[in-house]
Order: sequence, then C-alpha cells, then structure tokens
Amino acid sequence: MQNRHNVPWWYLATLLAANLALLLPNANPLRVTGALILIGLLPGLSWANRFLVDSPALLRWVAAAALSYTITSLTTLLLHYLPGPVYIWQLLVALNAFAILPTVFTSRGAGVQGSRGAIAVAPAPPHPCPPAPMHPCTPAPLHAIPLLLIFAIAIFLRTTNLHYSEFQGDEALAMIAAAEALEGHEDALFLRSKGPGEVLLPMALWRLTGTINESIARLPFTLAALLAIPTMYLIGQAIAGQRAGWLAAGFFAFNGFMVAFGRIVQYQAFVVWFSALAFLMAIQWQATRRRRFAILGGLCLGTGLLAHYDAILALPAILWLCIPSGIVELRPNMRSIKLALNSLVTPSKTILLFLAAFLLASLPFYLPYSLDPQANRTGDYVGARIGNELRNNLPDFFHFNTFYSSSYYIIITSLLVLGFLAWLFWQARWSHWILPILAVAIILAIVVNPNLLAGPEDTLNLTIIPFALLLLGAFLALPAASTWQALIAWLAVPFLGYNFVVALGLTHIYTIVPAWSLLAALSWKQLTINNEQLTMSNLQSSVSNLQPFGHTQDKSPISNLIAYFVPVALLILSTIFLWNAFVRHDIEYWQDFPNGNLLLFWNPYGELPKAGFFGFAHRSGWKAVGQKITDGEFTGDYGSNEEPDVTAWYTRGAPRACDPHPEFYFLADDLIDPIAVPNDVIDSRYEKIGAVTLPNQKQMQIMQQVPSSLALGTVDEAALARRFDWTATPAAFARSARGSLPVEANFGNLALLIGYDLDTRRAYPGGRVPVTLYWQALTQIPTSYQVFTHLESESGPIAQSDGAPVCWTYPTDAWRPGQIIADQHAISLSSDTPPGEYPLEIGLYLPDTFERLDVLDEAGNPAGTSVTLTVVEIGD
Repeated sequence: MQNRHNVPWWYLATLLAANLALLLPNANPLRVTGALILIGLLPGLSWANRFLVDSPALLRWVAAAALSYTITSLTTLLLHYLPGPVYIWQLLVALNAFAILPTVFTSRGAGVQGSRGAIAVAPAPPHPCPPAPMHPCTPAPLHAIPLLLIFAIAIFLRTTNLHYSEFQGDEALAMIAAAEALEGHEDALFLRSKGPGEVLLPMALWRLTGTINESIARLPFTLAALLAIPTMYLIGQAIAGQRAGWLAAGFFAFNGFMVAFGRIVQYQAFVVWFSALAFLMAIQWQATRRRRFAILGGLCLGTGLLAHYDAILALPAILWLCIPSGIVELRPNMRSIKLALNSLVTPSKTILLFLAAFLLASLPFYLPYSLDPQANRTGDYVGARIGNELRNNLPDFFHFNTFYSSSYYIIITSLLVLGFLAWLFWQARWSHWILPILAVAIILAIVVNPNLLAGPEDTLNLTIIPFALLLLGAFLALPAASTWQALIAWLAVPFLGYNFVVALGLTHIYTIVPAWSLLAALSWKQLTINNEQLTMSNLQSSVSNLQPFGHTQDKSPISNLIAYFVPVALLILSTIFLWNAFVRHDIEYWQDFPNGNLLLFWNPYGELPKAGFFGFAHRSGWKAVGQKITDGEFTGDYGSNEEPDVTAWYTRGAPRACDPHPEFYFLADDLIDPIAVPNDVIDSRYEKIGAVTLPNQKQMQIMQQVPSSLALGTVDEAALARRFDWTATPAAFARSARGSLPVEANFGNLALLIGYDLDTRRAYPGGRVPVTLYWQALTQIPTSYQVFTHLESESGPIAQSDGAPVCWTYPTDAWRPGQIIADQHAISLSSDTPPGEYPLEIGLYLPDTFERLDVLDEAGNPAGTSVTLTVVEIGD
C-alpha cells in the first residue's frame, strides 16, 4: 500500500488471528500472544497511523502501543462500572470496535476501493524531509546498531526467567483486586490507596487468557518498560541528535530500577513510560505546533496518572514546553508586551487541549474516587508519607541506586549529571564562576558527610540548598521556555521532592531516571565532541531552533576510542550486574546478600536497604502449598513467617490465624517481608510433616500441630505449581466466600452476619476452636465495634476471643456498604476446660463502654444482643 491511510491486508489478518487465538486453551502461548496484541497494539495502531501519518515510523509504533494501553485501561474501567462481572465478550466488542473504527472513517473519507481490497483515501500532500533530528526520513544504519544492541540486551534482562519469582505483596494485592473487579466486586478498585492502572491491564489480559500466572500477568509491564527505551531514544534524538538518543536509551535501559519494574506487576513502568511519552509529545508540539501532539500528550500523562500519582511530577516540565519564550522574557516596551500577549493565544489553546485530554483519561476514575470515603484515607496515607519538614534522604538515594544499579553506574552517571549542571551554571552570563564551584563543592561534601547541613535535632535541615541552587542556576542559564529548561525541571521536581521533602521516598526515586538518563547522555556527548567546544552562545542557538548541538566530527582517534569505550564498558558491567541481580536464580542476589553479590562489583554498604525490594529473584514454593489447600489436604487455619499479602494470593484466601497456635505453619527460607513467629511454640507444639524443596535447595517447611494427621515427605513443587496455574481463574481468587454454614443475623441495621466456618477438630481441653465469621456491611458504620466470640455456660463464658475484625486490621468504621468481610477468630481452651456442650455466641460491642449492638428480628425490633450460631462439644 502506497498511502498510509490504506488499511493493509495484514492489519485485518492480524486482528482476525488475534481474535481466533482466544479460542485456544487457557494460557496457551498463542492465546496469550493474541490477547497481548488485542490489548497492547491493535486498538491504537490505526488511530496512530491516521493522526501521525507524517511522523517517523518508530514514533507511530510507540504511540500506537500507548494509545492501545490507554484505550484498554479506560475500556476495562468503564466495563467494571457496569453491574456484574466483566465478561470476555464485552472486552472483545469494545477492543475490536476501537481497532476497526478508524478504518470506517477512512472508508467514508475515501469513497473508493483501493488495490488488493484495501480502503484508500486521497494521498497526503508531499512534504519535504523535516530537519534532523525531529523527523529523520532515513535513520543512519550505523546509528541504529547501538540502539538495537541496547534493546536486545534489555529484552534479555527483562524477560528471561520472568516466571521464576513469585508475586510480592504489592503484586499479590493488585492481582487480588483484578480478580475481584473481574468478578463484579464494585468496590475492588476503590479499596486501594493508589491508581487502578496496575490493575486494569492485568484484568483485561486475565479475562482474555482465561487463567493467569506470574509471567503472563507481568507481560504488560514488561512491554511498557521495553517501549520506554525507544521513547527515551526519541527524546534524546529530538534534543541533541542520534548519538544522544542511543546514549539516553542506554543509560535508561541499564538502570536497575527500570529493569526491576519491568519484571513485576506494579505501576512504575507505566508511570515512567507515559510520563516520557507526554514529554516527547510536548517536544513534538513545540517543534510543529500541531495540536494533535498536545492531545496525545494529555492522554499519555492522564494514563500515567491512572497508574500512580507520581506521574503528576512531570506536569511542570510539560507545561513549561507549552509557554512561548517571549512570555517569560522581560519586554522593554508596550509593543513587545502586546506581541507577547498575542503569542499566548496558541499556547493557551494548546494547554486547554492538553488538560482536556489529560482529564479525559484520568477523571473516569479520580472523579468518583474523590467522592468515596477511601479518598480521605488515601489523603491521610499520602500526607504521612510526605511529612511536614525538610530532611536529607540522599543516603537512601545512593544506597538504593547502588543496590539496584551497581556502584559503577551511579558514580559515573552522578558525575556526568553533576558536571553537566555545573557547566551550564558556569556558562550563564549573569553567574559568577564561584557559585557553581561552591555548589558542587558543598554537594560533594554532603555526599561524604550527609549531616553537614542537617543542624541539631528538630531544627531546619538545609541540605536542599546547594542542590536547589545548582538546578536553578542551570535552569536560568538556558534560553527561556526551552526543551533543555523543561528537561532540568523534569529532573528537579522529583529529585528535590523525594530526596529532601518527602519523609518516606524509598524507591519512588525511580521518577528521576528518565531526566537523569537524558542529562547523563547530553553530558557524555558534550565531553566527546569536536575541539570546537560547545559554548553557551551556540548552545542557545541550537536550543532556540530545536537543532542538535555538537554535530561535528569526532576528536582524535584516541578521543573517539574513549568516547565509545566508556559507554561500552558500562554496558558490559551493567549487563553482568543486572543479570546477577534479576535474572540469575541459582544464587539469589537479594535473598543471599551480600554473598549474592559478585566480587567484581564493589558495594560500600554492608547491609540491605531498609525496605523496597522489587523485581529481584526469589521463590519460596507457595504454589505447592496453595494447591494442597485447594485440593483439601490442608484444612484449617495457618500461620507463616511471610507477610499476609503474599500468602492471601497463594492460599487463595484460606484463613490465616490471628493467634500463635494455628493448625499449620508454613515456614519459608526466601522471605519478602518477614513476619515474626513464635519459634518456642513451634518447637514444642508442632512437627514437620513435609517440605517443598526448590532447585536451589531452599525450602518451605510444612509444620502441623501435634498430634499431626499428615505425613507428606518431599512435595513435588513443579507438578503442583503447574496445577495451581491451570486453575488460576479470577473466581478462584475473588474473596467472595460466604462461609460453609449460612446464617442471617442483622446487627442494628449496620451489618449482617451471613455465614461462618467452624473447625472443631481440636475442641478439647488445651486445644482451640477456630471460627471465621462472614460479615456484610449494610451502610457506612460510624463507630469502630469489636467482635466477641464466646463459648457460653450457665455461669458465663468458659472461653472467648474478642477483638477488632480481621486480626485487628479492619475496623468496622472502615467497612464499605455491601462488602463481605472474612473475620478470623480462634477460641483457645484452657487445659482445665470441663468437657461438655457449649453454645457459640457472637456479637458486636463498643470497646469503651462494652455496650452491645442489638440483634434485630425480621420486623426490625431488638431480639437480643448476641446470636447463637451452634453448640460446640468439648471432648475429653
């Protein structure tokens, strides 16, 4: 097809094949491929080709994927708002409609039938090849080789052994939310403290593939992390030419955060990619003044915000690109002021279009969410994370970067970024040479002594000042409203915010990586260009005309060798480091640290960061345990040394005990967030009945209370894991159980008790009686009630378990109307408990006054303050 508006046969054939692939068995590789094409490429491909017809092919393909992610996310969100489950036919109708709709418009516009059955339109007017580097007509083959090499290694680092690591806690919570949203839980997305983007894409993929496993669930995030690499290349190319493009892509691709977040079900890959795309679209608008780029930029940033609030950090830089330089420069006369005001018209319309698209993508979730009570809790959570005073998180910044990316990477890139900012500051006409030198000297001193400007305890921490001064000086040294100024703003906002303002930034420093990588690339290019060194005057000329700087011949052969040797050496070192940290699993870098670190990589820290481990290799054998529970071999509650978020996924909601005497203990060698367990109790009251042994010889020990009823020996982890994946449908994970024993008790028109589970196998003196209650909130409960579970006798309770619901973690005033809550309790029996039959009574009371909530009859009249569920027989 000669015209890009044509609908080629391969497009329709691919669309048909992707739909037909969904007829294959669940999780079949071809079915997964078809599902990925349907959610991540085809819905946006024809739109991108229609509206970016004269843009480079690489930009069109990246934009097509981004539009597809946006369409899929919003479509899935809107389908979730409909009553009932999200069905596969609904997704297919919507996604296919978006894929076909532009071709219908094309058909109407053309009015004629093209060759080979394609629908054609009038050809676009010819246009000259735009000036490099914005729209290269024919990219130089030699310059494509580094980018292809970087991308190939990036694919290896992000996809190899993607299936190996089990879900971490945040991943498990996202997947449970996806299951519940697919099954029609209307509050599934609103119970979270962040955006739904990390849930919506797995939802769509899960419904289309039928079942899920770790690698399938992570694929949308892996693809986003990979597509961010050519996006960074396009930004670097637009700013400073092809060499800067592949340098930026390389620094970005081999950052450990970018590898880690491409290997997990988490929002970070989406935030980075869509923020970078929004920035790229703003650059394209600045170069062409075509408003379609503003619309695309708004959609991209809005989709990033759907993933997490971190995306908003790129907004100042993007809006800065939309301001004409004349507006921010001093004007000496009224005529100039009038011209400046007139020049506001186009940018104002552009900003309005950008904001409209931004709101179109983000408001479908955040508008109803802002009206939900969970929004207030999220605000409190975010406020606590931010804090209310300045601080110095730089030690964490360097610790995390060293742990994720290697000391070589952070040292080299830090020096490049610091040097480049200082050079810009130095070149400013208004700046005295002492200012950048002083700022750099203080910064280096702070790196050595983080408390240099901290002051006494509870006083103002001034560590931010030299960093802010350096960034501000570099920013003001550049032409007003330039791409370079926007780039520095893109770095400054998250860097200063998470290092000096936010109380608990942790790995959120990933937000600096795109701008950091670009500045490192520009710095390296500046160090290696021709003897005609770059000056502020020719820099300003190149920036104001959006032309690449440094387009001269290389220096001497030795300089040329150095120019390529250092990036290649860093590429090799980074590849080895990242392979060891994220891909290798015979030795697990994180779990076995410091022994897991290769001797080649010096690490000045003798311990792990205090929190925030994502994407590293780890495996405990949870699928084997989960399948045993599904098969009914492990009946009863359990405890573990692993966090509840992980175990809730792999046990598929099996009851986890609140007390230290569950029926089973599952004790893993590999732990994500360790939970303390009573080792003395386990040693005295439990015996090992089996173990899951992994290929690296790590184990999951399975313990049961004595006398035990099982003897498993060595568990076949591989076979059980396959069976676990085969049955991993959304319904298997949606927490909607109502209990095996139904009941209906209305407590004050506030909550219904709708069912319960009871385990009486150890109902004897010295034993325990676990009971799981299933509550359903009828309305927003204004007060926090506690639950009592009593075994009653004529003289009062002989045993009881009182407390806030769900092991003290989910008070009644946080319950949502209609939500079903599984509430675990265990009534411990003393060794002198008399044998006999005892009624099991349940109720709610206020902890301050012990006033009980009335149980209402069918007419709504008080009928007591407790409900008797059953009679429990205590044996000898």
